[in-house]
Amino acid sequence: MRLVIKFIQQILIAAILIICVSGCFAIDQWQRQYLGDSIMNFDYDPEESNLNEHIYPRREGSSGGYSGAGGGCGC
Repeated sequence: MRLVIKFIQQILIAAILIICVSGCFAIDQWQRQYLGDSIMNFDYDPEESNLNEHIYPRREGSSGGYSGAGGGCGC
């Protein structure tokens, strides 16, 4: 029984390592055009997202968190 548990632990550790290492790779210059595609956006419908971002602070009583902070000077 201990061998089975140890084998399962080794398999899980190997799987976690493979997942962590496989996420990092370089993208060639000619492939970067695909990252700008509209299908790569998180929003399915940008107009609806804009409407929700307008309504949410009034409904929840809080605002902010959608973009970086800054003033007119660019800081």
